[in-house]
Amino acid sequence: MSRPKDSRQKVDVSRPAAPLQFNPFAQLDGLDALKNLPRAPEPEPKKPVQASESVRPPKPPKPVIPRNSRGRLILRKETKDRGGKIVVVVYGFAELPGANAVMIGDLARELKGKLGVGGSFDRQEIVLQGDRCADVCALLETLGFRVDGVRS
Repeated sequence: MSRPKDSRQKVDVSRPAAPLQFNPFAQLDGLDALKNLPRAPEPEPKKPVQASESVRPPKPPKPVIPRNSRGRLILRKETKDRGGKIVVVVYGFAELPGANAVMIGDLARELKGKLGVGGSFDRQEIVLQGDRCADVCALLETLGFRVDGVRS
């Protein structure tokens, strides 16, 4: 329910406002103690930040993973039951030593983030949306996996 337009009171801004009746700083002008205060010290000029002096501490380098040391993964393309859309499926995690759902989930999140695609994962495979086999293959190889299956 809205109010009628006539009930609103408008502020008249056409005439100048009356000066303030009380000024809390008016008494400070008359104090002699404030007139004899020493001047504030001059601020020191800021030194320019050089390239060698960074504000943030440098990130520790990522450990170098030897090529093909993490195991073998297989890529395949699928369109079945997806309305003609192509997805890339990464599987072969069952043969990897130490592969668990957390490791597969982290790998899926990293692949989706770096490739800029959507996707999902379950316990045994990662599904990435789009026909990006070559990109997925290159990224998995840089992460230390040996990649077999579809490459283009």
